[in-house]
Amino acid sequence: MRLLLPELTLRLRQPEFDRIDIAVSFIKSSGLNLLIGPISDALQRGARIRILTTDYLGLTEATALTRLLDLSEDHASLEVRVFHDREVSFHPKAYLFYSSTGKADAAIVGSSNLTKSGLDGGIEWNLRVGAIDELRTRFSELWHDDRSLPLSEDLIDTYEPAPAYVPGIIDVADEPDGGPEPRPIQAEALKALEQTRAEGFRAGMVTMATGLGKTWLAAFDVAQSSAERALFIAHRDEILRQSRDVFRQVMPEVSMGFYTGAEKSPDARIVFASVQTLARNIGRFAPDEFDYIVVDEFHHAAAVSYRKVLDHFSPKFLLGLTATPERMDGADLLALCADNLVFHCDLVEGIKRNELVPFQYWGVPDTVDFEPIPWRNGRFDPEALETAVETQERAQAAFDEWRSRCGSRTLAFCVTKHHADFMAEFFRARGVRCASVHSGPTSAPRFESIEALRDGRLQVIFAVDIFNEGLDVPDVDTILMLRPTASPVIFLQQLGRGLRVSSNKERLTVIDFIGNHRSFLLKPRVLLSLTRAESPTTMQVLAALESGDFGLPPGCAVNYELTVVDMLKRLARTTTYDAIEEYCRSHYEEEGHRPTAVQAFHAGHDVARACGKHEGWFRFLRALDLLDDTELAVVEECGDVLRAFETEDTNKCYKLVTIRALIHDGTLRAGSEIAANAETSRKLLLADPRLAREIPEREFPDLAGTPLDRWTRYWRKWPLTHLTKHKGKSSPDGVALFRIDGDMFLPNFAVPDYLGEAFDAMVSELIEYRLAFYLRAK
Repeated sequence: MRLLLPELTLRLRQPEFDRIDIAVSFIKSSGLNLLIGPISDALQRGARIRILTTDYLGLTEATALTRLLDLSEDHASLEVRVFHDREVSFHPKAYLFYSSTGKADAAIVGSSNLTKSGLDGGIEWNLRVGAIDELRTRFSELWHDDRSLPLSEDLIDTYEPAPAYVPGIIDVADEPDGGPEPRPIQAEALKALEQTRAEGFRAGMVTMATGLGKTWLAAFDVAQSSAERALFIAHRDEILRQSRDVFRQVMPEVSMGFYTGAEKSPDARIVFASVQTLARNIGRFAPDEFDYIVVDEFHHAAAVSYRKVLDHFSPKFLLGLTATPERMDGADLLALCADNLVFHCDLVEGIKRNELVPFQYWGVPDTVDFEPIPWRNGRFDPEALETAVETQERAQAAFDEWRSRCGSRTLAFCVTKHHADFMAEFFRARGVRCASVHSGPTSAPRFESIEALRDGRLQVIFAVDIFNEGLDVPDVDTILMLRPTASPVIFLQQLGRGLRVSSNKERLTVIDFIGNHRSFLLKPRVLLSLTRAESPTTMQVLAALESGDFGLPPGCAVNYELTVVDMLKRLARTTTYDAIEEYCRSHYEEEGHRPTAVQAFHAGHDVARACGKHEGWFRFLRALDLLDDTELAVVEECGDVLRAFETEDTNKCYKLVTIRALIHDGTLRAGSEIAANAETSRKLLLADPRLAREIPEREFPDLAGTPLDRWTRYWRKWPLTHLTKHKGKSSPDGVALFRIDGDMFLPNFAVPDYLGEAFDAMVSELIEYRLAFYLRAK
C-alpha cells in the first residue's frame, strides 16, 4: 500500500471511527509529531483511543511517552499502556479502527512503528484488512495482560532508554529530533534576564508583542536558570495547556502537572496553575515552594486573586509576561516586578526588526446598530449581541469587504460559536472554502482545519476565542474582525495572530467592523498608542483619524472610511470630563474594570490632584461610580484609614516597605511580631536593588548576612517606631496607624472580617502607587 501516514490520518479523522487501538513496538517523537494533530482531532470529537507500546530494549523514547502522558491528561478518552517484560520481545505493529454504529471497521498491519521513517518515507510493508475480529481479540488480550502497565509519571521516571550502541538488527529508525533553539529576539531577552538576575533583581517584567514567542522565552529561561521547581500561572486552562506544550518541547523529560479545578498535581517539577484555584488553596503551598514563578498575560495580575498569590510566594525569581504595552494593560504590574522592565519589544519594534510583518488596517462601517444593545461591565450583552450580528445584511457586508481585500488565508473572529457556524455557512454558500472552529460539538476539527488553511484547501477559518492566545498560524495573511471588543489586550492578540513572518505573505490585511458605540474608540486609541510613550488623548486620536497618520513603520497603513471617522468624532464629543476622569471612565468602558492608582499615574495623570479634590483616591473613584459593592463598603467603613495610608509621611521607602511586608504576610489587620516584619521587609528590600540602596552600607555592608536580631533592632528604631507617631491629618481620629506592644507591631484600626480581603487589596494598591511615585521622584 501507499505511505502509511496519509492512510492513518484519513482514518483518524473519519467521524464513523469512534474506537481506535494502536499497538506498536516502539514510539519516537518524530513519528508522534506527525500524528499528534489527527489524534487530537479524533479525541476532540469524542473518539476513544488506546495505545499499547513496550519498553523492550528501551527503544521507545521517554520524550514520546511524556507527550502521550500530557495528551492523556488533557483527554480522558486516551489511554496508554506500556508492555513491561524485558525478557519477552514485543513486535506487533497494528492500527485498528472500529465503529460502534455498525459501520465498516478497518485495520492496517505490517512493519511500521510509530516513527517518522515508519510512517512517512521508509521502506515498509503494510496491509489494509477488513475483517479484524481476531486482531481486536488479540489486542484486548495484550491490553489486559498484567505486564501492560498504565503510563504514569512514575513509569517514565524509572524508564531505562536504549544504550548508545544498539545491535544493527534492531530497527532504531530515526535520529532524535534536535531541541528547539531561541529565535534571535528571544536570545536577546534571555541575556537581559540573566543580566537582571546578576544585578540582584528577583523579579522582572518582559513585554513582547504577540507573535514573538514570549511563552517560548519563559520556557527557555526556566531551563537556563536551572530552577529546581517552577510555577506557571495563568487565568485560563486553555493557556495553561498551550504553555505546557511549549515547555514540553524545551524540557521534554521534566515532570509537569496542572493545578486547576479539575486536575491537581502540586508535586510536579513544573506546575501549571489556574490563578483562581491557586488562590483558593494557597495555604497548601509553602512560600518558598517554587524558586521560579512565571505569570503569563501579566496584565491580569492586578486582580485580587493574583495579588493574593504573589504576596504569598517568595521565589528566587518572578517573571511577568505580557504582549500588551504596559501603559495600556496595567502599569501597576511593574510595581510587582520592582519596576524592573527587563526587556521590551512591542509590535512596532518587531516590525522594524523584521520579526513581524507590516499590516494594512481597514476600519469599515458596521451595519449593526449598537445603541439598543445593553452594555454591562465593559461589554455588550452576549445574547443580544449574537442576535444583532447574525443577519443576512451584516454577513453580506462582511463577505463583500472580505472579497474586495482578502489574501489567501483568512482568520475571522466571531462573537459566539453559533455566530461562527452562521458565518461559515453563509460564506460556504457563496463558494468559499471555509470552516468554523471553536470548542463546541459543531466545530470542524481544529488541527485538520489549520493544516487545510496552510496548504490552501481552506480560505477562511471562522473562530471564537481559541485563536486569541497561543495558537500559531504564521501563514494567515488576512484578519477579519467580526466581533466588537472593549479590551486592548484581545484586540492586539487578534491582530498579532497574523503578524508572524511567513514565506507566503509580505504583509497582513486587517478588516475591522466599527460600530456606533463609544467602546469602538478603543481601536484607533490602541493603534496610536503603539508608537507613543504615553496613552494618547482623545484629541490626539481624533487628529490621527482625520490625517490617517498613526506614526507606524514603513509598510503599515491605517485607513478609516470617512463615515467611520465622522461617527467616532461624534462619539468622542460626548466626553466632557477632565483628563483623569476621562481616562478612568474610558478605561472602565474598554476593560470592564476601573484602573488602579498606579495605572493612572503611569498613564501620565496627576493622581494626587484627583485625590486632593475628593479626599482620597478611592473617594475620587466613588464619585465617578467606578467602585464595586465591596470596595464601596470598605470606603464607607474605613475611608479615613485608607486616607491615612495614602498620606502617611515618608522620607525614605522604609514605611512603605513595612506596610507592604504586612500585606505580604497577611498580618496588616492582625499585627505581626516585629522580628517577622523585619525579616520580610529585608527580603523585599533585597529583591529590589533600588530600595536596598537606601540601607546604609557602612552599617550593613552585607544586609542578607546581617544577624536577624541586629537587623530587627534597626528596623524597630526607624520605620516601626515612626509609624506609631501621630501625624495629624494622616491619622484617623487623631491616632497613629500602628502601635508597638512589647515584641508586637499592632494596628490601631479595625476592619470588619467580611471586608478584610478587599481592604488589604485596596491598601496594597495605595502602597504600590506610593512606591512608584517615590521611586520616580528619586
